[in-house]
Amino acid sequence: MYKNFFSRWCDQLWLYAVYFLGICMTCIMLWNWDTWAITQKLACMLAIVVPMHIFEENTFPAGFFYMNNIGFGSKEPMAYPQNRCTNMVTNLGAEIVLILVTFHVHKIEPSAMALVVFFGLGETLNHTRSGIMMYRKYKEKGKKTIYGPGLITSWCIMIPLGTVALKWLTGYGPTFLQVLGGIGIFLGIAVCLILLPFAVSMRVKSKEYAFRDKGYFEKYEK
Repeated sequence: MYKNFFSRWCDQLWLYAVYFLGICMTCIMLWNWDTWAITQKLACMLAIVVPMHIFEENTFPAGFFYMNNIGFGSKEPMAYPQNRCTNMVTNLGAEIVLILVTFHVHKIEPSAMALVVFFGLGETLNHTRSGIMMYRKYKEKGKKTIYGPGLITSWCIMIPLGTVALKWLTGYGPTFLQVLGGIGIFLGIAVCLILLPFAVSMRVKSKEYAFRDKGYFEKYEK
């Protein structure tokens, strides 16, 4: 079906790896629950929620890439700018960054909490915007809500985590540079792991790493 190991890795194998990382981070957090500070727990929770978010986007109901590519104005939304390769780079890369933040949170507590806030806010705004766009596109075909893959984990888990992190920040009184550090990590993920891979994909327009089905949106295309 796929020509080489890397292509197979970009299909499903990396998903199993990131889900395994999520399980590992859950076990580590529970093991250290009594000794970890709230800041480390929140950073770890985000590293646990991201695999859940990835599951919603890519496994069930799946199809986030499709509405994302439509949002980027792609003429071939099954192939670019988000494809199986960029998808792997973005999501696995973000998970690794969050794991590193978790284990170094004591050095950058205010910045880490700002990251939790802005990560959840950014994801929620993006999924809400995309959901409204897809509702408008498919409302004549029976779509009744703004739901799109990733919306539930954004609103129901990331926003509550961000709220607790924001409460901690208001009590701590961080400096502007400390908050900027968290925003910088968030923007670093967005630029280096999303926009740059997307820019390359938009230029190449290769179908080698195209997706096979539209997931949640398949029913609206029949």
